[in-house]
Amino acid sequence: MSFFRLLSTDFDGTLIGHPSDGRCSDSFADILRSHRDSGGRWAVNTGRGLNHALEGLAIFSAPVEPDFLLTNEREIFSRAADGSWTSHAEWNELCYERLDELFQTAGSVIEGICDYAARSPHVEIIEEGGRPIGLVTASEPVMEEVVSFIGRESASIPDFSFQRNTVYLRFCHIHYHKGSSLAEVCRILELDRSSVLAAGDHFNDLPMLDGRFAAFPCCPSNAIPEVKRTVIKAGGHVASRPAADGIAEAWRVFHQ
Repeated sequence: MSFFRLLSTDFDGTLIGHPSDGRCSDSFADILRSHRDSGGRWAVNTGRGLNHALEGLAIFSAPVEPDFLLTNEREIFSRAADGSWTSHAEWNELCYERLDELFQTAGSVIEGICDYAARSPHVEIIEEGGRPIGLVTASEPVMEEVVSFIGRESASIPDFSFQRNTVYLRFCHIHYHKGSSLAEVCRILELDRSSVLAAGDHFNDLPMLDGRFAAFPCCPSNAIPEVKRTVIKAGGHVASRPAADGIAEAWRVFHQ
């Protein structure tokens, strides 16, 4: 029997399917109670920002609250005793320092991507604070074309990367993603990968599912093929059921 001290789950597509009512399934609620009763911690590792994540969790209505929120695929927040969320300032500040440095280094690359978007009616740049931080496309086939273009455009900037989920893409530093954020939480808790189960369904989840940061990766049946291949290669479990029911299935398989 395996005992997981940390459960790291993506949110959209992994715990809640689309479409769905956004609420926690009974089977996942059961494993969360068992996990917490045995002293386990839970981190929601999502591409959502903090407020959006909290809105989703309020609807999800799990029987226990997560101990950590890993947001925007890089930021870390921990839950205080009073239920408030505290920024892991050292990590978050370093992350944004590196991102600022990258945006300066990769200015010509980002300008080229913006020019590409301006020429296409199917690509829209997303800005934050007056700075382009990513883009959204009209469809996933268009996203495939955009990803190929970015790969060529950014080849000379080794630290430039992106996180992708369906038709959304966020520019990022190659060393800051769901996997490295999970590793930082493990450092805080003094855990190693052998104590971690990680679950995800899409491209932006791949860094925490390849075995480097979690010995027990898994995905629901609705995961994209690339995720399923990565999980299988890492010795994990591809569930036969979708969304949270699939993660509950994987948790029980690993506990056999």
